[in-house]
Amino acid sequence: MYKNLALINGILLAIMVFFNGMLANITGPYISTLIFHVLGFIVIMMISLIKKNRLSNLKSIPLIFMLPGIFSVITIFLNNIAIPQIGLTLAIGVTLFGQLVMSSLVEHLGLFGMPVNRFKKEKILGFSIISLGIIVMITM
Repeated sequence: MYKNLALINGILLAIMVFFNGMLANITGPYISTLIFHVLGFIVIMMISLIKKNRLSNLKSIPLIFMLPGIFSVITIFLNNIAIPQIGLTLAIGVTLFGQLVMSSLVEHLGLFGMPVNRFKKEKILGFSIISLGIIVMITM
């Protein structure tokens, strides 16, 4: 089930990134990033009101847990700049490669409290194939 959810998430992310990149063509990267996050805020506020969720005591939340919000804005902004220049497929391909490298590093070193999962040499083949695919996309 969770693998299916991850697949659906990937599909939704590709659609989201595409439309936000097109919005950036019309409004510019700053305004499209603002529109994206304001609409997301409105949607999550509506869901929270319907579900009757209470706002947590923000003072009790460690500051480091605010980083994903900052990273989200930076990620969307960088996509808004990159997609009109290099296209959706290459932007997502390079982004996914960056995620793969970073997640492997986090698991290998056990960063952020993750269990250590050492990088195995068998993964090199997968990394090589993905790298080759990105190189082909860049050169064509």
